[in-house]
Amino acid sequence: MATLIVKLGATGDVVRTTPLLRRLSGDVTWITETKNVILLRNLNEHIECFSWEERKLVVDRAYDLVINLEDTIEVAELCRKVKAAQWFGAYANSEGKLRYTADSSRWFDLSLISVHGREEADLLKLHNRSTYQELIFDGLGLAATL
Repeated sequence: MATLIVKLGATGDVVRTTPLLRRLSGDVTWITETKNVILLRNLNEHIECFSWEERKLVVDRAYDLVINLEDTIEVAELCRKVKAAQWFGAYANSEGKLRYTADSSRWFDLSLISVHGREEADLLKLHNRSTYQELIFDGLGLAATL
């Protein structure tokens, strides 16, 4: 299985996403900010890491799964260029609007791109008692064993 993860964000966000690497089988390609590459590059032979500036090196590949945990149109537009059998997370629809897959809604319903609007997203966030990993792993059909 070939998976592409796009998580640029703050270093802490990248670190808390790394438990996925233990649960995904096959080869994983990760796009992140330059400052985070050192955390992911050379972990093992099944993980490739590229900076956002190197993103063109990965778009011509085919993936079984693309996981986009970013909520920006620029990243979603990049993901739109990638061939993938399955998507998880934010994407740009045919009208160029930012949306997210139903299986990623537990996470993105709490975000700035929530279909519920920012006020409701903030309330959902306030009442949420699940960890980041639980929200993401559940959406991917993985048990969040940490």
